[in-house]
Amino acid sequence: MNSRRFLLLFPVLFLGAGCIHHQTTSYRDEARVPVTFENDEAGRVFYEALSRVPSRGASREGSTKLHIPVVFSYEETVRTGDSQRFNDAVRRCDTDQDGRVTVTEARIFAGSIH
Repeated sequence: MNSRRFLLLFPVLFLGAGCIHHQTTSYRDEARVPVTFENDEAGRVFYEALSRVPSRGASREGSTKLHIPVVFSYEETVRTGDSQRFNDAVRRCDTDQDGRVTVTEARIFAGSIH
């Protein structure tokens, strides 16, 4: 009789046990690269081109998931901000990497945006 009760209670105990679930989202943003512009025109051309750079969404996202059914679930999401997009654009635009964007560099960068 005891084994019969156990068999009847087992599904209730199993389903009622639940699981441990942990989920985190972290935001990582790097500092913007220091940059100067030769003049106002160089800055305007650069920022207009930057606004046309195809975005991969508001931010990049990476995710790690680990699931052990019924017992444990872990999920971590990491999102990066817009500074990374800006820094990538500055590195592409400033071809001589001197930290100063010239009008010529800005025009070349603007011409490379599709």
